[in-house]
Amino acid sequence: MHTGVNPQNAIVTTSWDDGHPLDLRLAEMLARYGVRGTFYVPLRYESVPLMDTKEIRALRAMGMEIGSHTLTHPNLTKVTQSHAIYELVESKKRLEDIVGEPIVSFCYPAGKFNSAIRSCVVDADYKVARTTVAFRTERRFDPLFMPVSFQLFPHTRSILVRHALKGGNLSGLLNWCRFWEMANDPVELAECLFRACQHGGGIWHMWGHSWEIEKFHLWSVLEDVLKRVSSLQEVHYLTNSQASGSVQRLN
Repeated sequence: MHTGVNPQNAIVTTSWDDGHPLDLRLAEMLARYGVRGTFYVPLRYESVPLMDTKEIRALRAMGMEIGSHTLTHPNLTKVTQSHAIYELVESKKRLEDIVGEPIVSFCYPAGKFNSAIRSCVVDADYKVARTTVAFRTERRFDPLFMPVSFQLFPHTRSILVRHALKGGNLSGLLNWCRFWEMANDPVELAECLFRACQHGGGIWHMWGHSWEIEKFHLWSVLEDVLKRVSSLQEVHYLTNSQASGSVQRLN
């Protein structure tokens, strides 16, 4: 159990993928509201611009966690085991050289994972591996298949259903239908999930991409969400590794 975390209290954690320079703007907003985040950073990814070493260190100095997103953001389920291990180990080493501390958290690129890749993650000595398995707030899970609650993006209901079915996330899909009225507006969904976490002492885990927030003009949406979940005494605001370390484990 993570020191100082009351198991009856809700946990708020956030995570952000791809290492875009706009992560700094995002981290500043999180810090302003007392919310913490884990930023999953690849080191060579041609699809988006990436933070440089100085920017990664600045992000860490704001109190945010730095996690690995592999070296080049491949679909790890489509590469050889040796290549997957290289991506996992080398990215961990390079990030540790940048921030000067152990990197314990990892995020599967594009949310693609399987049991073989999980074994590679274990061999690379990560303690947490985040997925995109959504609509989850429970405090008990395999830390190497860490679920999320929702993405900060206005997906259609059909896309949310398709993603849940494709990932075999029937439990999350059922939760969304039964308890959260199939809400797909990010602010409405955030509130529904947060109320559930407050009532049951669950984990509220928002994730997304800073470049996507910029592209789709979601900064005001993000701020609205943060206003609704921040500065509450009986809520713990943690990074992904802290949140994972405070719950019961299924592994």
